[in-house]
Amino acid sequence: MTEKTIPNLVEDVGRSAPSLLPESAGAPPEGSERGWRRHPDLPSLVLGLILAVGVCWPFVGGRVFLLDWVIGPHASVLPQSFFGLNGGVTTGMPLAVAMGVASHLLGSAATWLPIAAFFPIATTAMSRLVGGSLWARLGAGTLYAVNPFVFQRLYAGQIALLLGYALLPFVVRSMVHAIDARGPARLTPVLWMALLTGMSPHFAWICAVVLLAVVVSHRRRLAALAWAAVVEFCFVVSLAYVFLPTIGTSLPVTVGTRSLDAFQTSGDPHIGLFGNIVGLYGFWRVNPGPVLPKDVVSGWLFFLGAILVVVVVGAVSTLRSERTEPEAGSGLRYRGGSPSRWLDRPAVAKVVIVSAVLGFFLALGSQGPTGPLFRWAFDHVPFFDVMREPEKFSMLPALGYATCFGLGVERLVSAASGRRRLLGRIGAVALAVGLPLAYAPTIFDGLEGQIAPSNLPASWDRTQAITAHRSGTMLFLPWEEYLSFPFTGGRAMANPAPTAFDGEVISGTNVQLEGLLTDSTSPRSAYIERVLAEHGAAGPMGSLMAPLGVQYVALAKTVDWRSYQWLSAQPTLRLVLDSPGLELWENLAYTGIGHRGSAAVSRLSPVAYRIPPGKPGRVTVAIPYQPGWSLNGSPARPTGEGVVSVRAGTAGGVLRFEPWRQVVVGDVISLTLLVGLAIACAVVRWRRDGGQIGGIE
Repeated sequence: MTEKTIPNLVEDVGRSAPSLLPESAGAPPEGSERGWRRHPDLPSLVLGLILAVGVCWPFVGGRVFLLDWVIGPHASVLPQSFFGLNGGVTTGMPLAVAMGVASHLLGSAATWLPIAAFFPIATTAMSRLVGGSLWARLGAGTLYAVNPFVFQRLYAGQIALLLGYALLPFVVRSMVHAIDARGPARLTPVLWMALLTGMSPHFAWICAVVLLAVVVSHRRRLAALAWAAVVEFCFVVSLAYVFLPTIGTSLPVTVGTRSLDAFQTSGDPHIGLFGNIVGLYGFWRVNPGPVLPKDVVSGWLFFLGAILVVVVVGAVSTLRSERTEPEAGSGLRYRGGSPSRWLDRPAVAKVVIVSAVLGFFLALGSQGPTGPLFRWAFDHVPFFDVMREPEKFSMLPALGYATCFGLGVERLVSAASGRRRLLGRIGAVALAVGLPLAYAPTIFDGLEGQIAPSNLPASWDRTQAITAHRSGTMLFLPWEEYLSFPFTGGRAMANPAPTAFDGEVISGTNVQLEGLLTDSTSPRSAYIERVLAEHGAAGPMGSLMAPLGVQYVALAKTVDWRSYQWLSAQPTLRLVLDSPGLELWENLAYTGIGHRGSAAVSRLSPVAYRIPPGKPGRVTVAIPYQPGWSLNGSPARPTGEGVVSVRAGTAGGVLRFEPWRQVVVGDVISLTLLVGLAIACAVVRWRRDGGQIGGIE
């Protein structure tokens, strides 16, 4: 046995490793080599498709309902956030609109196709970032797409976050290219950052960490800092559609210390908080929650250790190497034929390593040595409170692991070039693909049956048929934001009622977490909770709900539904459906959404209601109150029931939601900047490539 240290061994391996595909036992057969070099991302794409089939095949033919991923058959194409009606919150609105369109076009397939799309996107993006040999690309892609972070987020239904995570390698690649580019190409990262933030607002900070890592890793930090400041400024302007609508209204939820405590990263009983994050675990919701891979794989710490060894080999050997350029005659083509477009692998390694270190400490949240700093930022830095669940930063260690793992696989496979070709191939596959899959093997078959497709019961379809042409709202009970249903196998999920039925549905806003029963700021929700707490003693339920425009009351027979049996004794409610899964009452006290004398208030659009002429005085309209509603310059105020009340003159007028103007202005600013920048970058690239698009970067 040799007594060489790991760094010495890594250095020896690095010297012997060719810069691209090794002519070794780990390389593809000679006949297929040309095809692989011509389309280097194709094997990773195929791998991603195989993973997608392995994970998602049970979902085909059904509708997938997850904790935070609930798309019913009647989801609106334009959600409330499109108009700024959700307290001015428009974050994630672009993806919400896209999913609304997909739901109408694809039906139930729209609930699982984005999950399946995650895997080929993630493997291909990581292949493009790592580059190099076949085994580097496959190893990096496998670990990036299959790990505990992905497992837990998939179970939680945070699909928007996962889609952004899948695209994150493109952000890194874009930043490493752009920092030394010229002209509009220097601002290409703004497009990627805006795309990811359009899926999930958390990427505003995750991309900011990567941007900081690029500055820290660059040889000319002062120039890099100036570049990063311009990129960040343009990025903030691109978020005009997020910030402007909040002017003149209020957020729908409160985000404070209780939220930070409720969603803090969890530790492992054996290896603690730090070890849990190192293993890419730590999602706050542990009970009820999934059976995790580490609960099944007894040797998971061994597999984690093996992965980390390969990660260290890849990181150290790459950092000690010189800038890798494409080999002459290798068959690889680049845009414009310029070798300057070849990605600097040591630079990439530095960026992902720095990002991983920063992400590790940020994932600790308010715990650990950096906890006070995180809490201060949470309380004082604008928009940082979106990171109330800090474990989302764990995607940065996952990014670093996957990148360096791929580089390490390439080095180790190259070092075995003297072995027999068949054994070399088997070893390469076992190392690049087998090791990551052994660490999180239960991700397949719908997380080993923990996720299964569902179909809404027939009673829900009958309810939809009865209430399809209603003019008022439906109150859906039990009054909880997250519920478990028999048709989901008892698995908790966000209340599906708002997208399961046409028209507006009023559903629970209480999250029912320890120390945080509700974070809603809605006065309408507070009123409903007070009425429900009286169990019918506050007065006739129908009469109390009529000011809210409630025309029907539905009760799903799940969780604590028996505590609502007092509804049957209400004289203003008439039972129209009683099934094993749901009860439906018609509100006999319902008279419409608002009146002025004998004339009714009419709805012109989600942000405009016509108040008819009449005697001067206050008019109540059954829409949830939030600051921003006004009539002829006169601001509305909330009633005791939490709906809008406005003073109207003799001529009446149009009650408008004024922040809608800011929504339009924000959309125009964001689209103008992003479309203009995209066109400028495309023109520069077209000119650089001589009017041709081809090759790889």
